[in-house]
Parts: sequence; structure tokens; C-alpha cells
Amino acid sequence: MKCNLARLFVLTFGVLSLGGSATTHAAPTVYFERDDNSGFMTSYPNSQGLFDSFTASLSSFGVAPIDDAVGVDPALAFAGSGITATATGVLAQAAPGFQIGTQALLEIEAAGGGDADTVFTFDQYITAFGLYVIQGGDGANDNLTTFRLTNTAANSSVDVPVQIGPNWGQSNVFFLGLTDTDAFNQVQIIETLESDGMLYDNIVAGFAVPEPASLALAALCGIGLAARAAGRRRR
Repeated sequence: MKCNLARLFVLTFGVLSLGGSATTHAAPTVYFERDDNSGFMTSYPNSQGLFDSFTASLSSFGVAPIDDAVGVDPALAFAGSGITATATGVLAQAAPGFQIGTQALLEIEAAGGGDADTVFTFDQYITAFGLYVIQGGDGANDNLTTFRLTNTAANSSVDVPVQIGPNWGQSNVFFLGLTDTDAFNQVQIIETLESDGMLYDNIVAGFAVPEPASLALAALCGIGLAARAAGRRRR
């Protein structure tokens, strides 16, 4: 049967247009688990379990342990992924009882460096981000925190609010994972209580598995291109 390229184009364009008009940008998917008492980072099964399941759900990813990071605003490398980033507003240092390996990222305010948001700026666009947050919201610290995912080229961003504290344990830790259908290359952590003195470890960057609708649209585009190429060969 002869392929009707015009009809195929109309069908493909119609599905794409329908999808575009019927859908809006979905909110990022949030993954969160907390251990209120990690025994100063000797046992944190809830957070670690989520880290394992979150990373297993991604199509590809890398983890940046902080053990090799150096000084203020360190560069980070995400092992096995080729992704790199610069972290600003933090200091890489040994923090016994508040780290996973030999170091963690300490907020610069806690090191006497003045108020500054923590910002991770990546060398490429990603759709998945995660990290361990240690000793946030302990005691009276009531720290509603916004994780802002930004596409710097498009000058667009989406905010994810996370309530941290109050009255969490002194050695609490949580793992937060975020995925978004829109790619981003920057994550900014905006606290309402800069004096909370949180630490960050084992940062995750990578790519979420595309949603079924995205795969279907990609398949339709592929079919259209294949049919067009076949039509050219018949001429």
C-alpha cells in the first residue's frame, strides 16, 4: 500500500498539537524520606532506602561524594556520568557525625561566611537531582526551604517547597529526590532560616526515565521521518 505522506503528517501534527494544547508543565515529582535519629550518621535506613530506589528509577545518573571536594565553592564530579557542577555558598570540610564519607558540604553561614543561598550549577541540562540533607530543622529551627530548579538558557524556573523542622532530632538526615519533565541546569536552595546550618552529601544528578506520553510523541516523530525517507527513495 502506498504511504500517504500528507495524511501521515496531518495525523502526526494533530497528535502533537492535541498533546500540546491538552497538557501543561507538570509539577516536579518529589521523593522524601527522613531519619530523625541517625546515630550521628551511623544508621539512616529510611533515607538510604530512598536513595537506592530513587537512583534505581533513573535512566542514568552520577553521584558526587564530597570526599574529594576542596574548600569554598568546590567543583563536583558525578562519577560515571560525565556531569560536573560548581557548588556555591558551601564549604567542603570534615564534619564527623554529620557526613557520609570523610567530608560534607557545610553551608557557608555556619562557617561564618555571611548569608548566601546554596547553588549547584551543572555543566549540562539534567532532569533528576537528589541529595542528603543533614541536621536541618533540629531543635527550634523552623526552616521552610525552597528548592528552585532553573533552566538558565530559557530563564525559567519551578519551585519545590520543603518544610524542614522544627523540633527534628539533632542527628536527623533526609534524602530528597526531584525529577522534572523540563530539563534544568541549576538548583538553588533558598532557606527562610539561614542560621539552620545544614550540611549536604552524596549529591545525585542524572536523567529521569521519559514519561510514556513523551516516548509516544518521539515514536510518532520517528515514524514520520522514516516514512518521509521511504517516499524519497521511491522517487
